[in-house]
Amino acid sequence: MLYVDEDADVTSEVAAMRRATLATRRVISGIVNSSAPASTLEAAAEALERLATELEPHVRTSRYDGTPGVQLGGDNSAILESHPMIGPSNPIAPPLVITRDEQRAYATGTYGHAYEGPPGRLHGGFIAAAFDQVVGAAAALSGHVFLTGMLTVRYRAATPLNVPLHFEAEIDRAESRRIHASGRLLVDGKVTADAEGVFITVDDTVFHEG
Repeated sequence: MLYVDEDADVTSEVAAMRRATLATRRVISGIVNSSAPASTLEAAAEALERLATELEPHVRTSRYDGTPGVQLGGDNSAILESHPMIGPSNPIAPPLVITRDEQRAYATGTYGHAYEGPPGRLHGGFIAAAFDQVVGAAAALSGHVFLTGMLTVRYRAATPLNVPLHFEAEIDRAESRRIHASGRLLVDGKVTADAEGVFITVDDTVFHEG
């Protein structure tokens, strides 16, 4: 498994972590651009400081801790759970859900005001980060382990917040150690950005701990 199956059965610890992550995302959304009075923000800060003190002794410094690293064709759920782009237990991960079939990778997500760039529009950096993930997901259909060598993004139109975004991507060609793939971002069927990526195949030990 290379991508998160959020419908799969999980342990009670993972379920609790996902619940805490959803609550943390609500806190982030509530704090960004908040018009709350200072007293409310001070109370929130005190509560969050207490929680941080309780959680800090349990921090792991790597999502690969206790795993053998990424396994092609294996179960990578423990690593993906806190992935920075799609991890359901990572509160800084954007709301991006990736799926694939035999030919393409797809992603959907609705970005709120915490991701705002121009007024009412998604910051382009989050679009680029999403393309790295989605176009990379298409490149992974090659069956190879790789790192991103180059990613070119063209912004065709402003991408709005608070509406469903749809990404799709596929492999264009593979040559030597390079996998070329491309993708598009669509809003109501209109392409607002597209991207081309070159991915360099590497030995799979690059994703192993130690």
